[in-house]
Amino acid sequence: MSNRKAFRRGFRRFAKNPLQLGSLIIFAFVVMVVIMPHVFAAYDPLKMDYTALMKGPSVQHWFGTDQFGRDILSRTAYGAQNTMKIAVLSIMMATGIGTVFGVVSGYFGKWVDQIIMRVIDSFFAFPSIILALFIIAMFGASMTNLIIAIGVVYVPIFARTIRGSTIALRESLFVKASRALGKSHLKIMITDILPNISSIVIVTFTTNLSTALLTEAGLGFLGLGVPPPHPTLGSMVGQGNNYLLSAPWMALFPGLVIAVIVLSINIIGDGLRDVLDPRVGK
Repeated sequence: MSNRKAFRRGFRRFAKNPLQLGSLIIFAFVVMVVIMPHVFAAYDPLKMDYTALMKGPSVQHWFGTDQFGRDILSRTAYGAQNTMKIAVLSIMMATGIGTVFGVVSGYFGKWVDQIIMRVIDSFFAFPSIILALFIIAMFGASMTNLIIAIGVVYVPIFARTIRGSTIALRESLFVKASRALGKSHLKIMITDILPNISSIVIVTFTTNLSTALLTEAGLGFLGLGVPPPHPTLGSMVGQGNNYLLSAPWMALFPGLVIAVIVLSINIIGDGLRDVLDPRVGK
């Protein structure tokens, strides 16, 4: 019951800001599109229609058509599904691996911390997009490889963040009490450390989801995303880039969708940080 009350209190604080509430509604709509793209797509996103090449926005095709006569609204709906799937799964992967590394490194410290953090620092030596490009170039462009590449890029961010929070907790009284009661290190990390850093994990997940989406869009723009004909928002912008003067709608609408999704996620992340971060005044 206390958890339910805490949730309600937190949601009321979140919803007090109309910008945050509006962003949550927009993101909820995006989630609906991602889950049920067929509801919003009037046409087959892969079907070519050579009688409707590069048609502008109209009643029949709200977002216009591309160079193959494919409906851009339908491709945007399915492209959003693929882009969000890649971004969410890659950040989930980074969250899992980064949290394990961060908790182990922060809890044990000493030589364990030194080894793990030097490996993490080696990943930080490369710009994120360059590291992702390197992985994709080595293993080829596919949805699975893209998820792995982006996930690997974001592991160090989670590891560093979680390590700092764990260091702050490892000398706390309740952790010392657990050690005195004979709890194993593994049990302390799972039952004492993880529950107390869950809010940090949630906020870090949300704030990095938007940048992961932009990373996927960047790779798709460069032609290193999901192989055609399956759409992603980034690849649609990349393909439309060649027709900016003759058919600007091909890049405009997918680009606007990327901007709206990223902006809404960032605003939601800021709101969650204010609600969940214990350092923020109530």
